Amino acid sequence: MEGTNRPDQKLSECGDNLCIMDALFDAGVINAEQSEVLYKKLRPPSNVPLSKIKGMLLGVAIGDALGAPIEGKPPEEPEMRVLSRYFPTSHITDDTQLTFLSLEVFLEEGWFNPKKLADRFTKERIIGIGRSVKKFIKRYKELNMPWYLAGVESAGNGALMKLSPVVIPPFLSESHSTFSDSVIMTCLTHNDRLAISSAVSFTNLLWKLLTKNKPPEPEWWKDEYVEIAREVEGDSSVYRPRFGKFNNRYSGPAWDFVDRVLEMALRDGWTLFDMNKAVGSGAYLLETVPMALYTMILYGNNLDKALSTAVLNSKDSDTIGAIVGYLSGALHGITEFPPSLVEPLFGGNMLPHKFLDALNQTEEILANGMHQRLE
Repeated sequence: MEGTNRPDQKLSECGDNLCIMDALFDAGVINAEQSEVLYKKLRPPSNVPLSKIKGMLLGVAIGDALGAPIEGKPPEEPEMRVLSRYFPTSHITDDTQLTFLSLEVFLEEGWFNPKKLADRFTKERIIGIGRSVKKFIKRYKELNMPWYLAGVESAGNGALMKLSPVVIPPFLSESHSTFSDSVIMTCLTHNDRLAISSAVSFTNLLWKLLTKNKPPEPEWWKDEYVEIAREVEGDSSVYRPRFGKFNNRYSGPAWDFVDRVLEMALRDGWTLFDMNKAVGSGAYLLETVPMALYTMILYGNNLDKALSTAVLNSKDSDTIGAIVGYLSGALHGITEFPPSLVEPLFGGNMLPHKFLDALNQTEEILANGMHQRLE
């Protein structure tokens, strides 16, 4: 392990991701700033409806399944129609699978045990698996690398898409260190500054959306993202757009690029199609993050339009749909999704029975945990 000390002994003594995060920072493994924000505790409010948690988790599957049939087909002109039903070929992909596999590990272990996550990811058949996760599986399973070294330095969106279960533990324990879960669950597969900082920042967004009763103002999305992402990414990282308006015109921290692009979009009144043409909408987080955030800026008050416009105006439509799905679900709750998109998830046709069982178990645990905190 070049430039680091093997932390195996210390890791063997850890029973949570806060301990693991500290050990890996000490060993020089984690590719991020060891910011104070990572140690902030999230204090759960007493009035978060379980429908928001359910909407957040099922929103992943809804956005994923809506976008899967048209993934890889970048739009040539703006698409504004509202999708009230799935396509005949709609199905879930790795976005939903990895989300619910992570949830299963939490339910079985009581925490997001990264070794168990690595084992689960490598044993399951993943539909539409991304390049970075595929490399992680090869490094862990075939090359026998330790889980904490198997992650690749990739700014792909494969970690951000499976993030949403991370906000569940603080409802059960006020002392839980949620952002350490975000860091470890991300660097497990994507040990990259943009990947880790965006995961921590989206964790913060999700948590605050769960407590909101109405959509935030447009500037909120940009400001909240940038404030947290900068702390974790730092000021010296270098990312470059792959194409579009800013190709060969920007080189620097990703948080700064997101800040500038969203500021320009807000100022000039871009559509989501304009954002897609300007930055792209592939699996690169420098494209995914502004696309997802700008979708919520434009349509945070209209769940149907948010989901439909996100998948119809993007290339990586299943993952951007999944991310917009969990953000929208956390904000609005499951009851705001059209029944025509919710009902097909049940009965085992769209979602496997074991994922539905995990969802039901999560609801029961949260209902009991919230009740005990109020007593």
